Amino acid sequence: MKIDDMFLKDIHRNIEGVITASKVNDEQVYQELDEYVVTKELQGHFKTFFDAYKKGVLGDTSKIGVWIQGFFGSGKSHFLKILSYILENKEINGKTAFDFFTEGDEGTRKIKDDMTIADMRLATITPTNVILFNVESKHQTGTEEKNSLVNVFLKVFNDSLGFSTIPQLADLERDLSKKGKFEVFKRAFEAEQGESWEESRHEIDFLEDEVVDALVAVDYFSETAARNWFAKYEKDYQISIEDFAELVEEHLQSKENNEHIVFLVDEIGQYIGGNRSLTLQLQTIVEELGNKSRGKAWVIVTSQELIDAVTDISGSAATDFSKIKGRFETTLSLSSANADEVIQKRILAKNTSGQQFLEADYSNHASNLKLMLQFEDSPELKLFNDAKNYADVFPFIPYQFNLLANILTQISKHSIQGSNLSRGERSLLAFFKETAERNAESDSQSLVSLDQFYPSLEKWLNETKNNAVIKQASENSRIVSGNGDNFNIDVLKVLFMIKYVDQNVKPTLNNITNLLISRVDEDKMALRKKVQIALKVLINENLIRQNLQSYVFQTDEEQEVTRLINNIDLSAADVENKLAVDIFEDKVGKNSFSYKNRNAVGKTFENRYNFSYNRYIDDYMHGKSINPQLEVKIITPYYDGLWSDETQLIYQSTKNQLLINVPFDQEFMNHMSTYIKVERYVTTTTTNSAIRNFAAVKAEKTTENQDLNASIQNQLSEFLKEASFYFNNNTLEVSGSDFKARLTDALQQMAKLVYHKNELIDSAITEADINGLLRQSGDAFVAQTDNQNAIEEVKRYIQIQQGKNLTITMKTLRDYFVGKEPYGFVNEDIEWAIARLFKEGNLILFKNAIPLSTTDDVSEISKSIFERKSPEKIRIELRQKANETQKSLVKSLGLELFNSKNIVDDSNDDNTHLRFVDRTQKMIAEFTGYISEAGAHYPQTEVVNKALKILRQIIAARDTSAFFEVLKEKEADLRDWAEDLEDIKNFHVSNQKTLWNKSRDYIERIEGSMIKESTPAIDSILSEMKAILKQSVPYKSIPELGRLNGAFETEYMAFMDAKTKIAADKIESIKQSVLEDLGSRDFEDTFKNEAVSEFDKLIRALDTYQKIDQIELAAVQAESLQRNFINKFTLEENRRREAAARIEEQEVQETPAENNDDYVPAEKQKLKKIETVYVKSLIKQSSRIGSESDIDAFINDLKAELLAQLKNDIELDIRP
Repeated sequence: MKIDDMFLKDIHRNIEGVITASKVNDEQVYQELDEYVVTKELQGHFKTFFDAYKKGVLGDTSKIGVWIQGFFGSGKSHFLKILSYILENKEINGKTAFDFFTEGDEGTRKIKDDMTIADMRLATITPTNVILFNVESKHQTGTEEKNSLVNVFLKVFNDSLGFSTIPQLADLERDLSKKGKFEVFKRAFEAEQGESWEESRHEIDFLEDEVVDALVAVDYFSETAARNWFAKYEKDYQISIEDFAELVEEHLQSKENNEHIVFLVDEIGQYIGGNRSLTLQLQTIVEELGNKSRGKAWVIVTSQELIDAVTDISGSAATDFSKIKGRFETTLSLSSANADEVIQKRILAKNTSGQQFLEADYSNHASNLKLMLQFEDSPELKLFNDAKNYADVFPFIPYQFNLLANILTQISKHSIQGSNLSRGERSLLAFFKETAERNAESDSQSLVSLDQFYPSLEKWLNETKNNAVIKQASENSRIVSGNGDNFNIDVLKVLFMIKYVDQNVKPTLNNITNLLISRVDEDKMALRKKVQIALKVLINENLIRQNLQSYVFQTDEEQEVTRLINNIDLSAADVENKLAVDIFEDKVGKNSFSYKNRNAVGKTFENRYNFSYNRYIDDYMHGKSINPQLEVKIITPYYDGLWSDETQLIYQSTKNQLLINVPFDQEFMNHMSTYIKVERYVTTTTTNSAIRNFAAVKAEKTTENQDLNASIQNQLSEFLKEASFYFNNNTLEVSGSDFKARLTDALQQMAKLVYHKNELIDSAITEADINGLLRQSGDAFVAQTDNQNAIEEVKRYIQIQQGKNLTITMKTLRDYFVGKEPYGFVNEDIEWAIARLFKEGNLILFKNAIPLSTTDDVSEISKSIFERKSPEKIRIELRQKANETQKSLVKSLGLELFNSKNIVDDSNDDNTHLRFVDRTQKMIAEFTGYISEAGAHYPQTEVVNKALKILRQIIAARDTSAFFEVLKEKEADLRDWAEDLEDIKNFHVSNQKTLWNKSRDYIERIEGSMIKESTPAIDSILSEMKAILKQSVPYKSIPELGRLNGAFETEYMAFMDAKTKIAADKIESIKQSVLEDLGSRDFEDTFKNEAVSEFDKLIRALDTYQKIDQIELAAVQAESLQRNFINKFTLEENRRREAAARIEEQEVQETPAENNDDYVPAEKQKLKKIETVYVKSLIKQSSRIGSESDIDAFINDLKAELLAQLKNDIELDIRP
């Protein structure tokens, strides 16, 4: 039986494949209403819609928004159109739209629910202005976005009322209509123009005169006003949403018959597309219409997107967009199940014989179909449930309904033409109807494969680039064989169709084969081989690419990108680097491991010995070389002559290098190369002007590469499980649950051989243990045995190096023992060894060339041992202990110098050194004070200085050994010092020093004065004093200084008293002279007390002076004081003369002039100032007088000098 003979209705009948909001003829309307299938899902949608709609008919409501959503081709546009027919109650051939859905009994009528029918009837008897439109087609290009949507609504609203779609002109027509002049105007215009107004108004720009004349003729405008209207007409038109809603409400109110208006907007989701401005406009339009019309104006929209997706905007705007959901309270969703049911009932319904045949035939193929149609790595796709289901959908397969719906939706989203494809949306019904037609002549064993839908899809795609790719491929002789076999093209078509639906079906070899099954008795193995060959051909032609087990159709842009990627040059090192990262970084982690020797017992050894290792992939080193003593090298197929050659692997492995052979296959290595090429391309290429949709292509490549990398990681884990290990010229047996554990086991075995002397460590010493050892002293010191073997090893090494005259530092020891073969010690191990040897007196530590002693501050010793930043600054020497001779010398010197018997410590030379130095420092401090007084010239100062120098040399000895050497060298000097130090000390602590200092002071009084004046008795006393002070060892003569000091005091007192009497008399004489001068002036009382006080102060000070210089200076000070007072007196007298002159002048000015002309005022007296002149200043040079003439000459010179200083306003005061 042919497929064509099975259908209930003629499969070739005309069914509109594209449902749009545009007007159609009555025949098409009749077919749409007659054949419209009301599924169970649609029964519910009709009920929901009309239940909501009646609220606006019977009462009022602001919830007037309806959102119809469904996938591409689901029939949402058809449903919208059917609603428009019902609301309009369109009549076709005497039958209303309502009749199509309600006629017949409950079993045969389209709408089953009586309440829904009642609500529909209510809607149909309510006058309704139905406005059905596609918003994209009505949108005016160039309209500002902020007003675009309301302008579309205004345009279709005006058009529905018979007004122009030009908003300015529609406003004019509306006003004419209100005033009852519209019809008269149209007749007047037609009389002027010769054509009807409706035919001509779209060209109004060229008909200004005719329109003006008509407006004037109907007495609507004057000519001037009409011309002004045209001038305003040229400006941009703007209307707010609120004004639009008021316009609609005004129209509805004018009808007074409960008239409604319904805006049915197709593909609103495509139009607003998440745009904030447009979304808010839609919300506001619905809100304003709802609030103002209260249920008389409705907005019904369709969208591929769910309303939640359209308004899915995060951030501060999220609250605004959530409001739109409330505006569309009625939401109707068309599912794939609805589309399936419609197609089966309207297109695929079988006649009785066809249905019976197919149901009976199903059992012959059920098992084979179930086995053939098994999809992998994909969500479960619907297959045949039973015989009835098989007959219902034949020749199609159940999964094709949902899959094709997803294909159409995704191609629409990804198409460059975008919204243009949406406007020409083809319903699923059309795809299945057309495909069934093309298979009408096929037999009952045929099935429709996915590629057979392509011709219908091709019409829709038109001349898109993807369609062009397939067309070009069909003209390629390497793809289409000479006998016209198009199977390769069929495979390409399938891959194109499922390109964007890999969430539904993965494009694997098996799944592609399943999609191409075209017969119930298909030989799937043969078909699979054909598909496999086709895929290779298409890959070679760069039309598809392989990503793991998936095969992906490539657009022109993707083909170009693939070519660019394939042309990227890679080296073996590039792949090896990727493997290094994947294995060493991702699978293993840190390139270090924790090792335990056989003595490592307890938690304290946990993670103590962490050894790092070098990492290689073949000869490519990953990272820096950090430990050549341990190396891990993974061998890949790139390593010719070694990979998988066990003999060579054993031969080339060493005790320091572990070889790991991994059995990678070629497919895996190819995957690695592909991943690296793609990764390099997507990370280095930011733009490509030749690729229009570069960002999307790049994103897809990135996603595919992530999947490829995930697969690589899985494969890598499997290969690593099969890895073989080779070490020290042997195959290494390792254990572990995964590669990381097996590698760790191998490294443990390596470390045991490489660091075999690590077993010398038996205790996990810490820094705290070391500090505890260093703090022990004297009797509290406890002998230690921890790590004794390691300490002996360190001591032997120091002895060997010292025997070679090599310098040993902490750096030397760390470099040799810490982390190095064969020891692998940690820092604390070597630090413990040095601390032990130092504390036990076996070695000396030098910090910056300064030796440290066991008696030094513990923190300083600790810092030196733990110095890791600059360990080269800490030098180490094995030390020699003091002999008995050296100890005996210390004992005797200690007794002589310090009167101490317990300086020597027989068990610790450092303690001996410390005790001696401690006492030496005290002695230096004591005797330094004895010579510190400047100019004291105490006895034996030179001896003290020499002794201090020697004592400081003892303190400065760099270490204990040097200390003993200094004592031996300076023994004689120290013993001499011991003999003198008692006398010196007694001098300083007894009254001898007081007598000495007093005599020094008395000598200084006479000899230190500027005026060398004395008496014979005083000179004799001073002579005896100086004789004693000059003695080198004067201690026995010092008591005589007491007598001499007393004699000096008696004589000197008498001498000073005489001198004081003379000075006091002179000062008193000068004082009286000053007082006499003051008494000759008119202001004696002003300065007398001050003068007496100053001179008396000088006289009183004489009694305190101890030196002759001070007494003589007092008389000079009196003369200076005299001059100061004379000058002060003169200044005061001048001041008083100036004041008197000013008063006199003022009195003269106040005396009135005489009336007669002969009056002559008194002559003004000149003011004379006093100027003090000392005789000494008048004599400029010395003169010798030998005759009377010499006297005359001297007097003349003196007179000339006086005349030179004497001026009209000067009065000279001559002073001696």
